[in-house]
Amino acid sequence: MSVETVSSRAKAMTVEQRLARMEATHEIQNLMGRYSFLHSANMHQECLDLFAMDTPDVRAEMMWGVYEGPEGIKRCYPGFHVWADGDPTGKMHMHALTTPVIEVADDLRTARGVWVSPGHETGPSFHKLDDPTPVANWAWCKYACDFILENGEWKIWHLHVYGIFMCSFEKSWAEEPDDMNPDDMPPLPTEYAPDRPPTTHWNYSPDRVYVNEPAPPAPYAEFGQVTDAY
Repeated sequence: MSVETVSSRAKAMTVEQRLARMEATHEIQNLMGRYSFLHSANMHQECLDLFAMDTPDVRAEMMWGVYEGPEGIKRCYPGFHVWADGDPTGKMHMHALTTPVIEVADDLRTARGVWVSPGHETGPSFHKLDDPTPVANWAWCKYACDFILENGEWKIWHLHVYGIFMCSFEKSWAEEPDDMNPDDMPPLPTEYAPDRPPTTHWNYSPDRVYVNEPAPPAPYAEFGQVTDAY
C-alpha cells in the first residue's frame, strides 16, 4: 500500500495498531451478525453473552424505553422479548444488517458503529401484546452501538434501536406509518418495563422529513472524547 492511499490518521499509527483496528472491526461485524442471528431465532437468553455484562453502565434502548445495567439487559432480552413472543411457534423476527460504519478508538479499548436494518416481524401486534395471534409486519430500523473490550473480548456496551417504520405487510408504510409509536403501547408489566422512557423516537410519516439519526460515528481517540454516546 502506498503512502498516498493511507489516511493521515492511519499514518500516525504503527502497523500493529492498524492491524489491531482491522481485527477489531472484523470481530465487531461478527458480534453484530451473531446478535442478528440469535435475535431472529428467539434465542434471547443467548443474546446476553454478547453484552458487556461485567460493565455497570451497559444498556439497551428500544423504541419503548431504556434498559439500564446488567439487570436491565436481562429484563429486556430473556424478560420482555420472551414474554412478548410467548409460544415461539409461528414467530419470526428478521433484521438484516447493512451499510455498516464502524470506528475503532485509537486506544483500541472501545468502538462505535451504526447499521441500517431492513426487516420483517411475524409475532404479536406491537400494540396488542396480550393477543398471541401472529401478525406479519415490515419492520425497518437502525442500530447504533458503542462497543467495549471486556475481558479481552469485544462486547456490546450501549445498543440503541432507532425505529424507521413498521406496517402491515399488505399496506404501504405511507398508508400505515405510525405502528411503532411508543406512546400507543399498552403499559408493560413491571418485571418487563424499561427503566426510563426512550431518549429519542422518530418514525416515518408522510408529513415528516427523514433525519440522519443516528449520525455515523466520527474517528476518535478515546471514549472520553465522545459527547453523543449511543
